[in-house]
Amino acid sequence: MIKISIIGPESSGKSTLGVYLSRILECSLILEYAREYLKNKTSYKFSDLRKIGIKQHSYFNDRIKEGGKYLVSDTCLIDIEIWSEIKYKKVDKRILELSNKEIYDIYILCSPDIPWHKDNLRENPENRDLIFDHFKQKVSTRKLNYHIVKGSLTERLMSCLDIIYKIK
Repeated sequence: MIKISIIGPESSGKSTLGVYLSRILECSLILEYAREYLKNKTSYKFSDLRKIGIKQHSYFNDRIKEGGKYLVSDTCLIDIEIWSEIKYKKVDKRILELSNKEIYDIYILCSPDIPWHKDNLRENPENRDLIFDHFKQKVSTRKLNYHIVKGSLTERLMSCLDIIYKIK
């Protein structure tokens, strides 16, 4: 199974890219649990990130057990790490532990070169480039197989498929 995680700052096209990739590759898509968890909340605390991270990790493990040739996720625990570092200036030890166990074959890092779209869960319209750099630093430091995608949805999809098909 080739496991693909789509990461990057908010409103950088991760969910849309994930939906299209999973359809093209005819595989499971792991959705971002944080959206479900926070949909009826007006605020959240540091401890909520641990709950979100644990559930997100269980989604990952459940999909692995299902098998298949590919697996696409529109997030991973690195996302929650960075979210926590930016918002709270610290990361829960359990999130770090799970993040280090949750290894994808390919990390697609989405550039924030598309317009930001407001929704109730987004908090960072002004510093997406800074957050993008934070992601880049984290995947580089961990020596993960990451690739940056930019441009339109079509350009991003074509880039992703080129990357994925090269490691078959």
